[in-house]
Amino acid sequence: MAAPNNFNEQIYRNKAFEGFVQFQIPDGSVWYRLKERQDMTLSFNYIRTGHYSDSGKKALDPAGIGHNFSCTIKLTSDMFSNTAWTYTNGVLDSGINIDKKTLSYWLYKNELHEPIEMIFVTSFPTLAAPAPTTNDDVNIKIHMDPNNFSTGLGSSGGSANLTISGEVLSITHAIRSDGTDQ
Repeated sequence: MAAPNNFNEQIYRNKAFEGFVQFQIPDGSVWYRLKERQDMTLSFNYIRTGHYSDSGKKALDPAGIGHNFSCTIKLTSDMFSNTAWTYTNGVLDSGINIDKKTLSYWLYKNELHEPIEMIFVTSFPTLAAPAPTTNDDVNIKIHMDPNNFSTGLGSSGGSANLTISGEVLSITHAIRSDGTDQ
């Protein structure tokens, strides 16, 4: 068997993928793009429950899915709204007019248990596929529910990062293609 001649070639080590994150306000009519995406991690977990059959062999039965994501972005002040949240008798007021293009809106909607939907779209080149195909690119589109937000400042300074994570709702497509257009 001949060894592949294009495994781990230098030209593929430094290629960055093209990807963006967009989110949708709950009425489903408007999409916004999230800027400054630094890292995106996806974890696909197909849960199986183990048991033993009558013959004593181990068997695995499907028990659901547990897909997750994590996205890190650089924080800038324009990612937050100037509108303060208000409370009446200890209950967060609904209907506050918060700029829908901000992280303040995401947090506010999560506080009201009205989550927004986030979509990750990426196209990236891969190592050359075996002949005869020329489909060497991969296009992925994933719908997500952002429900965990964490940030912090390091002692070395610089701008703060925000990590957004949550569950993957659906995988719209993960396909091989002959180009990186979505």
